[in-house]
Amino acid sequence: MLSADDSYRAKTRHRAKRLEKVRTRVKLGKALSEKAIPGTVMTSIGPSWLVNANDELFLCTVSGTVDSPHPFTIVTVGDVVWFEPDRESTLYGQPTGTIVKVAERVTLLSRRAAGRARKEQVLVANVDQLAIVVAAAQPAYHKRLIDRYLIAADKGDLRPLIIVNKVDLIPEEYRPDLVEDFAAYWDDLHIPVLFLSAETGEGFDEFKEVVDGASTLMAGPSGVGKSSIINTLSDARLRVGEISEMYSKGRHTTTAALVIPLPEGGSIVDSPGIREFGMWDLDKDELPYYFDEFAPFQNECRFAPCSHTHEPGCAVKQAVEEGKIDPERYESYVILLEGIDADDPRR
Repeated sequence: MLSADDSYRAKTRHRAKRLEKVRTRVKLGKALSEKAIPGTVMTSIGPSWLVNANDELFLCTVSGTVDSPHPFTIVTVGDVVWFEPDRESTLYGQPTGTIVKVAERVTLLSRRAAGRARKEQVLVANVDQLAIVVAAAQPAYHKRLIDRYLIAADKGDLRPLIIVNKVDLIPEEYRPDLVEDFAAYWDDLHIPVLFLSAETGEGFDEFKEVVDGASTLMAGPSGVGKSSIINTLSDARLRVGEISEMYSKGRHTTTAALVIPLPEGGSIVDSPGIREFGMWDLDKDELPYYFDEFAPFQNECRFAPCSHTHEPGCAVKQAVEEGKIDPERYESYVILLEGIDADDPRR
């Protein structure tokens, strides 16, 4: 005999399969009913969305016809939405609703969706800043991933900052080398770089000053300690996370972005760790403009336009050779340029 919990999950899986077969139609200008309530999407749970409306959490599905200005990623975490509450609740007592309208996005972080289709995947919307989280060790950091995030932040109007966690794993005599390795970001590009340890608490006073009162998306590879950092700031993850786990078969890993309110105001958005970050809507002509350190030199190139790779008399290449442009940043640029072809899986 099935328990109530097993029975509920069976029904949920059946409902999810049924929802997947229903194609949501986008209809701009759809009139809102008096029942519609505004809220913010906190996370996704299967085909549903957890929406916060005046500190009450609703488990919502998307209406068969929805008013959304976003034809591909119709709803995402961070979206401001309007939904109509349902009369029924879930087995766990969670109020439910139906999303009928999605607002324009002020900011966003997006990437090229996985697979062969050329499609944008919006990961999170309406946050103020992007915190790119890497580890000083275990796992090793990769600057090319950082550079991809920086371009995506620029395209999505997000303020970037870089967090280097697990600095406690680096012996004191090697700390200056670690700091110097990020000098191209904080010295040349004026991007804040914070060195933290979620284990010892080192650097957290400065980090709290940066995130309090703002909405911050934490993004980076798996294993860098994003969740550990967040848990030192707020226990609100427990409330939202427990609800998510109830409907996700008890999984404790971050499988979808999750908005977590902060005690002093603002919020942190935890996101799943990723190994690759494919760029969306980036062409060869605009790429150099996302490398700000090229600006003082690119007008001095002999040829215009100049790809800054093979042309004679390229002032950018000369600046790299003279140590005026960080060689690793330049290498990131060349790899991105080579991979911009739509058929290249690295794009």
